[in-house]
Amino acid sequence: MTNKLNPNSFNPYDVLGVSPAASKAEINKAVTLAMKRKQYSVEVIAKAQKSLMKSEERIIADYLRPILPSIKRFKYSDFSALEQPEPEIILLSEFDGLDDAITKANQEEMLAREPLPIPLSELLNEGITACQEKRYPKAVKILEDYCQSTRDRNSNDYTQAQIYLIRAYQMTGQKQRAIHLCSSLINHSNAQIKAWANNYLSLLSKEVTRV
Repeated sequence: MTNKLNPNSFNPYDVLGVSPAASKAEINKAVTLAMKRKQYSVEVIAKAQKSLMKSEERIIADYLRPILPSIKRFKYSDFSALEQPEPEIILLSEFDGLDDAITKANQEEMLAREPLPIPLSELLNEGITACQEKRYPKAVKILEDYCQSTRDRNSNDYTQAQIYLIRAYQMTGQKQRAIHLCSSLINHSNAQIKAWANNYLSLLSKEVTRV
């Protein structure tokens, strides 16, 4: 029986059963298998495929995906599994080239994190524009590049970049990063920025509490 809940309530990686390093070819193959399993509705599967095929939506899926597996059913008193013989690992032919695929994905990720080859002033403007246009994942990347590249940490431009980066973190679900960065501004020498940071930090803390 297919699940007919809101398609936006599922993580696309879980729906398709693929890892964050999956290629587009692997994603398309996973869609076919998901259709056969009928665990999720066609709408949910289509939404998952669309999210992972678009780079900006895939970044959001990465941020929302839990980092650690659930350990609620772990029994601390049961260590019998440790006494079992070590299982034999058999490499299946389906995984040929998997190492190359993972290496390629890691290289692409490193390239994506390299600072853009443009002047810092333009980098800042692009980051602010991306944030204002609600392209928050793009804004995060650009503004992080700017903050890492600039040397004058006391300039108004640097503070402005931090403020927009806090907003971008918040809108991409990175609440703890937003809180950490906002906390660094509560002792700012500018009274207006200090007041803004205190008010916004209170807002972020309430959002985290509600989750």
